Amino acid sequence: MTRTRHFIMRHGETVYNLTRRLQSNTIHTPLTRRGCDQATRMGQALLGAPGPSPDAHIHVSDTGRALQTLGLIAEVAGFDWFAAQRSADLREIDMGSWCLRGYDEIEAEVGPIRMADHLLRPAPDGEDYPAIVARLSRWLAGPGSAPGDHVVVMHGISSRVLRGMMTGQPLRPEIGAPVGPSLVQGSIALIENGAETVFYGSEQGTEHA
Repeated sequence: MTRTRHFIMRHGETVYNLTRRLQSNTIHTPLTRRGCDQATRMGQALLGAPGPSPDAHIHVSDTGRALQTLGLIAEVAGFDWFAAQRSADLREIDMGSWCLRGYDEIEAEVGPIRMADHLLRPAPDGEDYPAIVARLSRWLAGPGSAPGDHVVVMHGISSRVLRGMMTGQPLRPEIGAPVGPSLVQGSIALIENGAETVFYGSEQGTEHA
């Protein structure tokens, strides 16, 4: 019987992460030198862990920062970047008109947008957490359901919701969604049989979007 494992990771640090700005899903925000190093180290950690490509299923958010991260991972780990399944369902939370603006600038206008446990308050014209659950449920029922190993490169908050769904975390009443623990950029979570371990990296992440 073929086992199913999901290696789920965040993209590397971007210029927007570094300057504390909210990123967009439609504008490419490139990785910093540190972000490139994080992606390379994730590739090294994955070397030989999942089954070899193309037997391993490679999935990536269709954002530029996730695709760039996967490119560096694939170069080291020997995956076929071109065979990766790109999906808008794996994108980060959409922060609406707050995208591309600084955290401090927005909070000076509307008050705190950073919630407990490194979560973000949804923007009035953005996406809420139940909407993230809906699109990730679609992904889990489709590409994410195939037997075998899955390598998934996505984002901080959306990956936490995905991991929370896959491990049966309780619904967080303040956001209407389950979430997994916050992981720093450059970390890899491994989920198998509904249980999660930190395959590489550590806990306690920071802002994500």
